[in-house]
Amino acid sequence: MDELIEQLKQEIERIKQLPLAEQPAAYGALRDLLDSTLNSGN
Repeated sequence: MDELIEQLKQEIERIKQLPLAEQPAAYGALRDLLDSTLNSGN
């Protein structure tokens, strides 16, 4: 689980560097990934 949290932190930092117009889509993709990860029980 710590590995997942570390990956999330890195991805959020990466998204923060994107142009504002691209951030909503990137956050949406991250949310979808989290949904599928949490729903799969991993």
